[in-house]
Amino acid sequence: MKRNQRLALLMAASLSVASLSACAGSGGKGDASPSASSGGASASPSATATASASAGAAKAKKTIVFSTITNYYTAGLKQAAEDYQKLHPETTVKIDIVSDNTTYMTSFQAKMAAGGDDAPDIVHANLLGDTPAGNVKKGYILKLNDFISEPNPYNNGVSLRDGINGDYWPYAYTSDGDIFMLPFDLVGTGFYYNKDLFAKAGIAETPTTWEDLFADLQKLKDQKIIPLSMSQATGSDYEGWMVGAFEDWANRSRIPEIIVQPGDARSTPEVEAINGKIQYKADDPFFDIGAVVDAERTMALWKSGKYDLQGPAEQKIWSTLKQLSGYLQPGYATMKDADAYQLFISGKAAAYWNGSWQVGQLLKDQQALGGKGFEWGTFKFPGFKQADPNFPGAPRGILVPGHQLSVTNKKDADTVARAKDFLLFLYSPEEAQKVFTTTIDAGQFVQGPSLVKGVTLPDEVNAYLDGFKVAGNMNGQIGQIATGNPAAEPNATAELKGLELQYYNNKLTLEQFLQKKADFVKKTNEKYIADNQFDLDPKTNP
Repeated sequence: MKRNQRLALLMAASLSVASLSACAGSGGKGDASPSASSGGASASPSATATASASAGAAKAKKTIVFSTITNYYTAGLKQAAEDYQKLHPETTVKIDIVSDNTTYMTSFQAKMAAGGDDAPDIVHANLLGDTPAGNVKKGYILKLNDFISEPNPYNNGVSLRDGINGDYWPYAYTSDGDIFMLPFDLVGTGFYYNKDLFAKAGIAETPTTWEDLFADLQKLKDQKIIPLSMSQATGSDYEGWMVGAFEDWANRSRIPEIIVQPGDARSTPEVEAINGKIQYKADDPFFDIGAVVDAERTMALWKSGKYDLQGPAEQKIWSTLKQLSGYLQPGYATMKDADAYQLFISGKAAAYWNGSWQVGQLLKDQQALGGKGFEWGTFKFPGFKQADPNFPGAPRGILVPGHQLSVTNKKDADTVARAKDFLLFLYSPEEAQKVFTTTIDAGQFVQGPSLVKGVTLPDEVNAYLDGFKVAGNMNGQIGQIATGNPAAEPNATAELKGLELQYYNNKLTLEQFLQKKADFVKKTNEKYIADNQFDLDPKTNP
């Protein structure tokens, strides 16, 4: 996925969603940041600047690297890097821009496996491959348990824990109970639509069910309009979010079976405090917010065969997605997202499936189009018109921390300390506000509402972002029992996508596809079990 792993957790359950895995590492009080030691608990940015100027004269110059994806707050992050360097001339912050998520993940894993000297210092936790706990155990990124409670000198001593919206800290825990990332914003997925083209086809209201959506797409197709633009190419497979939402819908009643439980080897008081509140209710989409899932329990659930990988739920999921593929733009299997977006912004495609981060780009492009622009809006992932016991309640879609930032576990403690200090600076309300404002002005991705307390967005932006807000959030890991590839290996992701496209192009029947998918799940899940030495008893470790 080029941008589909912005979720961190986005997230995620299948195909590209599997690569929404996140990471972590180890760190603590011994890794005090330079600003924390020089600026004091209640130092203001100006006071810190004065203190750091003298400290910087005696401190060696060094560069830290913040690795991000094309247009991921790029303008705002570059501005933050410049602002930080004015306070800390001894530290250069390089914003390294990677073209797509697959490259990001494979590069990071390879560099860390080689010792980590050439790896970036600040990374997107949800773009690294493997699970958060897996990356912690490998020592690829730091645990931030103590760091988030340290006083932030750039925010009058207010810690990161208290300076970030507390509702979303539960997402920052690994299955071992460690903090692996700092949430910066929310991200959601949904449909953008061209109101003018919908009206031309006689569509007065946005669809809320799959049945109505297909009826509307057919009306658009009858008008010789491309009904829906969406990329499914390697590195930008946005359909994966739909797969994840469907699998969550079919399987979320089983989530209590895969969370860390008291007596488990990976249980901690912090995790028990979160998971102890979780009780499944079909009509409560928020029942599992922040649930800490155990990878071994997930694999044990798959192994139990409780969920039929070729049963009625899977048949309905994949029949629905195949029907949807009939309304996509020609060449969708290889078309990158940038080209899919151009079909929408040029008025050739009536709808466009993507994420909330495109709001900024759309606002900028509509302004540039002037009188040639069009009215547009958003609508959510649909439900089914008729109640289906295989899909209880309503679909949840994605609404999670999107910008999830972690610190790479480097041998050089000074580099680690500087990376942490820049994050403290970035998460101050004043600088975070500047990042959002600069990004919006540049027409780049603002993924969603800020989670840094004190940051506000323009009413126009919030109005569009509201269209992405869903009740609850899909659990990506539960989908692994049906889609496999828990380690988010790119080659495996491509293999499953290939099977899917064969099915869409009538080279495989539904029955043949589901059998081959079940074989794929068995292969990838068993490899994951072996690689992690799971005995499928969560009370032992591993």
